[in-house]
Amino acid sequence: MYFEYTIIKEGIRIDQVKEQEDIILIPEKLEDRIVVELGAYALAGSRALEIHLPLYLSRIGAYAFYNCERLRRIFCHSRIKDLGAGLFTGAKQIEFLDFTLWEQEHACLQEMLSELRQLLRVRIHGSQEARLLFPYYYEEMVENTPARFLFTETHGCGHRYRYCFEKRQFQYREYDALFSHARIQEPELLVTELALGRLLYPCGLTSGHEKVYQDYISRHWKAAGTLMIQTDCKREYRWNNLERGLIPQFTSRYITAPEQISELIEEAQKEGHTEAVSWLMNFKHEKFPATASRRRRFEL
Repeated sequence: MYFEYTIIKEGIRIDQVKEQEDIILIPEKLEDRIVVELGAYALAGSRALEIHLPLYLSRIGAYAFYNCERLRRIFCHSRIKDLGAGLFTGAKQIEFLDFTLWEQEHACLQEMLSELRQLLRVRIHGSQEARLLFPYYYEEMVENTPARFLFTETHGCGHRYRYCFEKRQFQYREYDALFSHARIQEPELLVTELALGRLLYPCGLTSGHEKVYQDYISRHWKAAGTLMIQTDCKREYRWNNLERGLIPQFTSRYITAPEQISELIEEAQKEGHTEAVSWLMNFKHEKFPATASRRRRFEL
């Protein structure tokens, strides 16, 4: 992989990336000058799955990711101030943004989200730490035949979540206030993942919204447990916003009956997660010893 570039006043502008690989790392420097710009169409038609943008990048030119049909994940920083038109045209598979946020800098997250209507998982690092989920939505033109005019109809609550900004700063309170819409319109596993992400990384989370999320997880414990197990067994086709190793923390807090443990053990067995099966069986024996004793007597 090599780069065609131009030396400009501020540093380096990368004009095109040649001989690309599945994972593209845009360098911090070239010729001892910092890379500050990604030119128009620089990655157009790329077959990359993952792109990492450099720390001091401040501008991305028009259609830089045009027709990047395989692109799934983008890693970037909040120092990007200028996004070109049609940036993600034809890049419909993007599902994950890893965003490092620096103090006293305007984030470009709002502009990125406005161009990406698909389901997006966003991880924020740096001056804030959060795991956010932005549901999919789409718009269609509907004709009112008697009145002879067209109007736009929006499907899905993803557009509401993308409006949670004020002066380009993300508003966590507004994001959390939309949870009632997600519960109605989105699948259970997706809503559960959203709630877990906010509880695990509670940046800007009020006590009222925290209780709403906790109550939801308590009622949807099986979906939450399934997500935890699947996270530990991540495969290329399966991606979520959670971290590995959270099964003990989740189980200790939200599981209150031996029947629940039994169902989670079955889920872990389906996934082939032998370590989780072993831990859950030990947890069941320690927390519900009477149940385990009765089962042993029955087996004898």
